[in-house]
Amino acid sequence: MKSPDSTTFMYRQYMLENSFELYYYKDYPSKGVSTHTHNFYEFYFFLEGNLEITVDGNAHRIRPGSVLVIPPGVPHCPSFIDAGVPYRRFVLWIHKDYYKKYFSKTEALDYIFVHSREKLRHPVLRIENVIFNDLQNKLLQIIRERQENRFGSGEQILLVMSSIMLTLSRCVYETDHQQVPVTLSFKSKICTYIDAHIRENITLDMLADAFFLNKYYISHTFTETMGISIHQYIIKRRLEACKNALIGNDSMDKIAADYGFNSYSSFFRYFKKEYGISPNEYRKQLSGPMEG
Repeated sequence: MKSPDSTTFMYRQYMLENSFELYYYKDYPSKGVSTHTHNFYEFYFFLEGNLEITVDGNAHRIRPGSVLVIPPGVPHCPSFIDAGVPYRRFVLWIHKDYYKKYFSKTEALDYIFVHSREKLRHPVLRIENVIFNDLQNKLLQIIRERQENRFGSGEQILLVMSSIMLTLSRCVYETDHQQVPVTLSFKSKICTYIDAHIRENITLDMLADAFFLNKYYISHTFTETMGISIHQYIIKRRLEACKNALIGNDSMDKIAADYGFNSYSSFFRYFKKEYGISPNEYRKQLSGPMEG
């Protein structure tokens, strides 16, 4: 397989594998795809583009950061509102046999599949930015695992794929039930809040106002239970978000600013300390040769 930026779109609407197929596409659509169905599950992870997709006769506007799930036998087709905007997405096809073997027997993994079959009028999932970026990273990990074919690749791919399905199932379940688990521990509540506000300037005063607690108590308790300070945790989560965002085309300065770093030099310093390479070197690795 070639590097992600040069993948050519295939108009084929059938699977060659009896497990799953995963593709990363970036193109300027010259023509659409006519209404069609297929006998497998189809997941679209939208990164960029201006389009809508009609699923089972209902049109849905698609925006970056959305996931679309289409079950077998459901007619669908995209229509492009602006063909001049790059169309970037991951497309994941999952064979029914693969689904039955690995996901159908576990409710937490099966929930996203059940949702796709029962709620056809709501096939588009809007995912929080941090979670969506994490999904991108996992999808890219699967692509690389398949290309490198290292020892244990099959097991690693199944673990990552299960993690993707669990993440999507959680997002849908919590939306369906209009709730966030009330049994979250103190540290989990703080972590969840930080993830939701990762683009903002998070301070101890901000956390104190949000949780109606003394900021020194928050700082001490978090460090005691997590083993790192709140500041260190925020930096690590921002770096993970930036790392995932590097798959896109945004400039380094924009990525750094989007995730709360005051300057590129600060981002560069933290990134290299955490991962051992510069952000630019990491991006080059992402777009490097991936021949299989």
